[in-house]
Amino acid sequence: MRNMSEKNNMSVEIIRHPTNDDWTRCYNLALNTCGKDVEKTPADEWKQGILIAEHSPIRTLMFTIKMKVPYWVSVHFCRHKIGVEHYVSSQRNDRQDDYDRNKAPQDTLVTHIMDVNAQGLINIIRARTCGKAADETRQVAWMIRDLVVKTNPEFTVVLGPKCVYTKGCHEMKGCGWYDAS
Repeated sequence: MRNMSEKNNMSVEIIRHPTNDDWTRCYNLALNTCGKDVEKTPADEWKQGILIAEHSPIRTLMFTIKMKVPYWVSVHFCRHKIGVEHYVSSQRNDRQDDYDRNKAPQDTLVTHIMDVNAQGLINIIRARTCGKAADETRQVAWMIRDLVVKTNPEFTVVLGPKCVYTKGCHEMKGCGWYDAS
């Protein structure tokens, strides 16, 4: 199932997301650590619980997310390295169809595909929905979050700004949102 969102010429599409088979695998891996061997899809409460606990089996739950964003926004997402692989269309002028010796502007739209596990996604969304993130980057992060919870509503409880999760701002100079709420 593909879900897509567009805003201000930027777009986000969920190409792959955890299915019942993926959750069954995650559940079985978790139970294996307790010496159990059960083949069944877990209940939604269990899914939310393991996501909140951030136990290692959630790293087997994979998303593939395709974005069309300005190059500089793509760079913000590329800063995340744990649990994610990035595939970004080249800005090299000699690789573009309309070859020009001039530099490609930083606001040129690029296609950025992330293959990211659940833990990596949680970390990215916590950082990039922060009020201190650039407006466009935060906008894309919220677009990702909204599409993820449409396909996998169990993620609703873990995807949001870090200050909400930790019940306080830990930025050197916060945006003031958490203290005002």
